[in-house]
Amino acid sequence: MTRRSFHVRTRIVAGIGSLADLGDEIDALPGPTAVVADRGLADAGVLDVVLAEVPADRVGAVVLIDPDPDVAAVEAGAEAARAAGCASVLAVGGGSGLGAAKAVAILLTNPGPVVAYEGAGRVPALPAPSLAIPTTAGSGSEVSNALVLHEPGRDREVIVRGPGCAPRTAVLDATLLRGLPRTPMLYAGLDALTHALESLWARGATVFTDALALRAAQDILETLPIAVAGAGPAGPNADGTNDAVLQRLLEASTAANLACGNSGLGLVHALSSSVLVPLAHGFQNGVLLPRVAELNREALSPAAIALVDRLPDVYRAVEFTPRFDSSVMSDERLASMITASDGHPFRTNNRVEVTDGELRELLAGTVGPAPQENRT
Repeated sequence: MTRRSFHVRTRIVAGIGSLADLGDEIDALPGPTAVVADRGLADAGVLDVVLAEVPADRVGAVVLIDPDPDVAAVEAGAEAARAAGCASVLAVGGGSGLGAAKAVAILLTNPGPVVAYEGAGRVPALPAPSLAIPTTAGSGSEVSNALVLHEPGRDREVIVRGPGCAPRTAVLDATLLRGLPRTPMLYAGLDALTHALESLWARGATVFTDALALRAAQDILETLPIAVAGAGPAGPNADGTNDAVLQRLLEASTAANLACGNSGLGLVHALSSSVLVPLAHGFQNGVLLPRVAELNREALSPAAIALVDRLPDVYRAVEFTPRFDSSVMSDERLASMITASDGHPFRTNNRVEVTDGELRELLAGTVGPAPQENRT
């Protein structure tokens, strides 16, 4: 019998208002602390809300990260943190900010470049301790030991993962999601939903990952339409009316990553790893998910099939058509997705094997005229 393990390193503090505990959590880390955050959060004032809970004398450096950071961006961030003598990291943001923060934490205790540690389990020394605060309900990076960098000139992303790379603590407070616009809310939710469902057809699935994935997928399917409909300055998300819904969605996205972080991901994420496709990660996953789910249908439990069968109704509710715009997705870009998946561990982990020819057929069905309802 194949031996599998299930491991959760991150302590999770969750609930509306839990951001008020941040000062105590920061005091438990060695200082000073480098704050690594998505630049958009600083522009929107969200970072100020977080930093208001942190004693000013604990912050050694503030590093702002643009979407889809590359190796140079995190190397520069690590240099700023080292120059300030930082010994820990506070990560704030979505997948980009949280992933970059993990890279900075690695480089505070290990010589660069970070790309030298590409793969699994290759980081020599434990990274500096970190605390993560997600501001989207999507990546689940706050409990993941993996980081993703988008390095130009490569077929697929740089992925570094390993023991000790996950944040020490994650604080989940959905009040930080109140101002999230509709499109980021939707794409993040589709990413989280993909994490949950892919866990159910991953070869590495266990009874533990199935339990998390089934509950996470159910909660995302139920809450995402409400959260998306409530987004915007005049919507119920902004005034706190939907806090309970947003908290449930946020916790489900974290649970989804706890599942896929242990089971491994599958074919959707292997295909969406091409650096040549200039589309949001969550959007790509949302387009690919129904087709890959159907491909894996024969390997799914009745409970998993019931969740997959809800996808069309949920997609209609959030006004999302799973289709790539033919003016954006050229034959070259479609081919790059297959190239990126070749030999990718996520493709190998997919329970149903697939040939490149079958992938070409699958991807051909994803392209058409621009969906009008996929509002940006």
